[in-house]
Amino acid sequence: MGSIKTNFCNFFSREEDSYILGLWCADSYWWSSSIGLSNVDPALIAKFKDFLLKFFSEDRIKFNRNHIFVNSRPFLREFREARNNLIKLEKDNLINAYFAGRFDGDGSIDKNFRNDCRIVYGNKNEAEIDKSLLLRIGISNTKIYYYKTAKTFCLYISRYQAREFLEKIYNYSIKLQKLVFIPRRDLVFSKGEKT
Repeated sequence: MGSIKTNFCNFFSREEDSYILGLWCADSYWWSSSIGLSNVDPALIAKFKDFLLKFFSEDRIKFNRNHIFVNSRPFLREFREARNNLIKLEKDNLINAYFAGRFDGDGSIDKNFRNDCRIVYGNKNEAEIDKSLLLRIGISNTKIYYYKTAKTFCLYISRYQAREFLEKIYNYSIKLQKLVFIPRRDLVFSKGEKT
């Protein structure tokens, strides 16, 4: 059972695949013919492993410290092609799932769940594409900042739309379900809540 299935990912039609694409785009862990995830969160590593197991046998999947990866040029090619065509994400649920992956991989927010809602990027082009994808799901109050010393770009979502964004990605986000939505009345988002 060492062979892979011929039918690869459905990044633009399945929520789970859209999430994985976002998670991988946040990480962009690849080299020559290998693709994987590098993360210190065991839950994210486990999620990526479950995804890989749909296509590869367990003996093909390698784990080294906080890195999980598989050697497969066709698989890597598919991920890279999807990253280059992110603008093809059209349905709200797929965009929400994609942003949950991005947020889980490289996002953060202040403990009040309003301030400093951001996602970090290695290049401006990806941040610009994601800014346009946010517009498709009604998140329009955003800005991109460049941090010269860190050589990174940050896509900030305004505190006036941060909760709306979090509500959209919550059902898909491992990070939010684990850390944010603990059973405290002041942290539970309700529809129509004024922020």
